Amino acid sequence: MKAIIFDFDGVIHDDFELAYQINAKVLGKKFTREKYRDFFDGNIYKHPEVTKEGTAKYFKMQNEVFKHLVLEEKIKKFLKKLSKSYPLFIISSNSEATLNLYFANNKFINIFKEILGVETHKSKTKKFYYLFNKYKFKPAECIFVTDTLGDILEGHRVGVKTIAVDFGFHDRKRLAKGKPFKIVSSFDEIFEILKVV
Repeated sequence: MKAIIFDFDGVIHDDFELAYQINAKVLGKKFTREKYRDFFDGNIYKHPEVTKEGTAKYFKMQNEVFKHLVLEEKIKKFLKKLSKSYPLFIISSNSEATLNLYFANNKFINIFKEILGVETHKSKTKKFYYLFNKYKFKPAECIFVTDTLGDILEGHRVGVKTIAVDFGFHDRKRLAKGKPFKIVSSFDEIFEILKVV
């Protein structure tokens, strides 16, 4: 395995409730958390409720909250340990500017070789191809760690194996619909999987 690629939201930081609350304000209407989870069954930017104006408003509101978010120590230790054996990357639907601010505020920079967000492209498949081309990775040499059905499907499109975590935006039942390589409930399980792939 030559690279481990992470989604951010719901994987590195448990920000589902935060994202749900901001989106409710942006859309100006009430909808259930389950309805919001549906946004992530595919690429969120293709969802009819997601607009260019709404996205800009969302990121502006999110930035204010992200200034105060704290990265858990156990996740820092996991990523530090993993980075000793593999180059790490982030492919996210979030904003690169927001994520870079988050890691800077948590004094946790230089762990990821690159953070690719919406500024790079709205499509995660395009971001995968960018990494493959730049670093000469083959899809089979990469693992993508994510928490949504939509991401699993985008991983399939480029031939990347996905490890789905069931503690993020989507539960195990929904994740299973995408047929990921593995579904895990902890970061420790990821280490065990990487020993045999």
